[in-house]
Amino acid sequence: MNNNLKFLLLGTSLSLIPNLTQAQCSPAQSCAELGYKETTNKGSCLKCPFGNGWYCPEPKEEKAVLGECTGYAKNCKIGQILNSDGTCSDYRVNGVEPVGVVAYIGTDNCGQALALNSLKKDAVNGIAWSREKVDVPGLSNSDAKTDFDSCKNTQTVLDYSYKAYGDSASSYYPAFWNAHDYAPSSISATKGKWCLPAGGVLDSIHKNKDAINLGLIRINAESLGGIHYLWTSSQASSDEAISWQFRWSSLTTTNKLTDRYMGARFVIEF
Repeated sequence: MNNNLKFLLLGTSLSLIPNLTQAQCSPAQSCAELGYKETTNKGSCLKCPFGNGWYCPEPKEEKAVLGECTGYAKNCKIGQILNSDGTCSDYRVNGVEPVGVVAYIGTDNCGQALALNSLKKDAVNGIAWSREKVDVPGLSNSDAKTDFDSCKNTQTVLDYSYKAYGDSASSYYPAFWNAHDYAPSSISATKGKWCLPAGGVLDSIHKNKDAINLGLIRINAESLGGIHYLWTSSQASSDEAISWQFRWSSLTTTNKLTDRYMGARFVIEF
């Protein structure tokens, strides 16, 4: 082989050695840098594979946060009582106030609990969905049975109506502002967290009516029924919204301005 070629190949090989050496000799991360910061196993901890450090995840609080989805609903069953301390139980718990009865649990482990009573003036006079026929911006007109966004719908209408009418908004959208202002007297901290249920939620409530009524009976709350219609937060068009008709046990479209025989029963997310 030509000597010049030999020296060229040797020089090329040597030029690669510093890079290789640098890659092999870079300092390794310590256990602490990798997140293994505890010195002892506090329970359910993972040990550093090349040292004495431990990684201990923060324990999850096993209770619901009223008005928020935390995924805790996976621990509950439809018909159970949602308590003020964020737990679910089959019966009343001494020293803890019932908030509602678990009425819906989604595939995302978010739950909605039904209020212990409905909002109505009397058997005839009720409450209107709105006092105007407007296709509320941001509120879809989708199939009501697939709509489970009770609180998103409610907040959309609250935001729109306040932007449009300010302090008079409650006069234009009474069903929604009554939800906003609702709270059981014994659990006033839940004010502002209640929502008008979406069509799919009321449909689910009907399908699970027996279990939900049993939970309501166990805490001496108002059973489902008793008034002719319940409003949902689902919109059908600029003229109509979706309501639940007890007589026929089905969802139906109703003129938004109607108040006779119309009631509302709110839900709270957890």
